[in-house]
Amino acid sequence: MNFELRDAVASDFDSCIALLPSSFLCEPERYGTLRTMWTEIVTSKSGLAAVATDPVRKSSVIHFGFAVFVSDQRANGYHRCVAPLIARRIMAEWAAGDHPFLAADEIARANAGQGLNVVILHSGDAPAGDGLDKRVYAADYEASRRILLGWNLRSYTAEIFTGNQRRDGNKWGKALGFRVGGYSTEKLRGAGIPQDQAPCVWMARREDAVANPGLAPLLFTSFMPPHLGFAPHEQELLLLALEGHTDNSIAQAARISPSTVKKRLRRIYEKVQDARCVGELPPGLFTNGVRGAETRRHLLNYCREHPEELRPYDSCHSQPPAMAQTGGLHFYHQ
Repeated sequence: MNFELRDAVASDFDSCIALLPSSFLCEPERYGTLRTMWTEIVTSKSGLAAVATDPVRKSSVIHFGFAVFVSDQRANGYHRCVAPLIARRIMAEWAAGDHPFLAADEIARANAGQGLNVVILHSGDAPAGDGLDKRVYAADYEASRRILLGWNLRSYTAEIFTGNQRRDGNKWGKALGFRVGGYSTEKLRGAGIPQDQAPCVWMARREDAVANPGLAPLLFTSFMPPHLGFAPHEQELLLLALEGHTDNSIAQAARISPSTVKKRLRRIYEKVQDARCVGELPPGLFTNGVRGAETRRHLLNYCREHPEELRPYDSCHSQPPAMAQTGGLHFYHQ
């Protein structure tokens, strides 16, 4: 199941949009607006986007997921299934100068409290065939973990256009433990969606996950606040290092000098050592005798196991999060 997983960049737009399962998600005449919104979200880190590519043909995207965080009020409205085409509505609100999704600083505050609601705007897989099916689903799983693991989610919303007559999105969602909602015939007619192509909405709140052990491992994880409090530029550097970048390629990707990379790495190591000295780190991290490349390896292994360290978090607005007794995370869609 070989594929390469990475954060999406603005230039991935055309490859990703080609994988949409339904034209109702965004009509071609709206692609210009969607491209602009996509670029803003990706570059400002005010949303989540990941792609999986074929390692043989690196330009070939086989899976992508694109999501934003919204306020409690908006999430509650989507859960009431007020009107179809959630992604299109968010795009129209954004184009009109509204701010339907949270900005980076708002995300950090919500992540520290209990008001972080994720909405899957667009997602898609390459057509199955030529042995690709299993690889696509493996990529789906890893992309899901990549973009959602380590967040203190309050709720999840995804509008499902299955794009596959063999799968009933309503039955499929219920089988996975989601609450599934639908739209009235009048609302579908008003949106120009034929009844036989009607979408459904998969939704879940953290309390649903706590009450439903079958759902909890699919979506929510027990959330622990970060121990180390890395600054945004430190998080960016560590994320690049986790992707296998060298110091020089980190400098190129982050548009800083190699000497700045080294200075920031030293500051990161000092921050970790300070935390270890006052007993704020889990046992086993940066034990005595760890030096040089081993320091980097230990830290990156820790960050892989504790993704909350690399999520925006505002300690000034921290509240004790509701805890779900579960250890995994995944979302499904088509």
